[in-house]
Amino acid sequence: MNKRDYLVKTFSRTKRKDYENYILTAIWHKLDNINIKPVSQQYVKRENGNHALMDLYFPQLHIGVEVDEAYHNSNQIADNLRMDDIITAVNEEAIEDFLCLRIDATQSIEEIKERVADIVEVIQERAAVAPMKWYTYEEELELLKQKENLSIYDDVSFMNIKDIANTLFGKNAKAYQKSYFRINDNMWLWCPKLSIVINGETKSMAGGWINFLGEDWSYIDESHQDQEIVETRKLSYQKEINQNSKRAVFAKYKDNLGFNRYRFVGIFQCIGLSPKGNNLIRYIRVEDKLKIEKAVKC
Repeated sequence: MNKRDYLVKTFSRTKRKDYENYILTAIWHKLDNINIKPVSQQYVKRENGNHALMDLYFPQLHIGVEVDEAYHNSNQIADNLRMDDIITAVNEEAIEDFLCLRIDATQSIEEIKERVADIVEVIQERAAVAPMKWYTYEEELELLKQKENLSIYDDVSFMNIKDIANTLFGKNAKAYQKSYFRINDNMWLWCPKLSIVINGETKSMAGGWINFLGEDWSYIDESHQDQEIVETRKLSYQKEINQNSKRAVFAKYKDNLGFNRYRFVGIFQCIGLSPKGNNLIRYIRVEDKLKIEKAVKC
């Protein structure tokens, strides 16, 4: 998606919120810098563990903007979050220079204009510290290949499983049809579509598999709607434990524009049955970083 289409789609998410849309687009146009990437409706995980919604976020600068309206406080703790929102949430605690700026939409137009100018000045000051560039997806992958590790706190996502394998594990594949396969001797790549909870009941989102990620990403409970498959898995998980197998997990989700993406949520190992039920197999996160393997040149 080119910048024009991205920007149109991003700001159209606020088109039914008149005050918010006016303020956010005013900030963007006053910035007048197409190398700064905006993200609308971005959830943030606060240091106290709660989630809140930022109306506008600049990931390159770690700056968020929250618009307070008479009938809506965007800093309210978000209830009934979708798993997609939890996966894409910015972790405030993991970003040393995280900054959240607020603007009151109930003020007069003159006061709003003045506050918009103040916010833009702060953003421009931080952007001036280092050259800004809005990288394409392909450029982001190439830059990632140069790094030593990928962390769960990195603001990185992948469009498909092929890109994960080729970028992080030195593969040269054209496509992958499976969401679970061996990468090396004891490492497997697992890209589950996570389950959702509706009215207190966990629902499968992929082929009957029920994969529930803990909100703090510390564990995954795996099960299946088919009891026969559950019993088969209960017989095989011990082999995974004995072999000390690990799973590099990239959760599948929909991003804030509605596109499927994959995000690294950690390296997990099976510990056996979950304390939450005998039909659940538990994986716990053992590492929050993944060493990036370099492609072998022939």
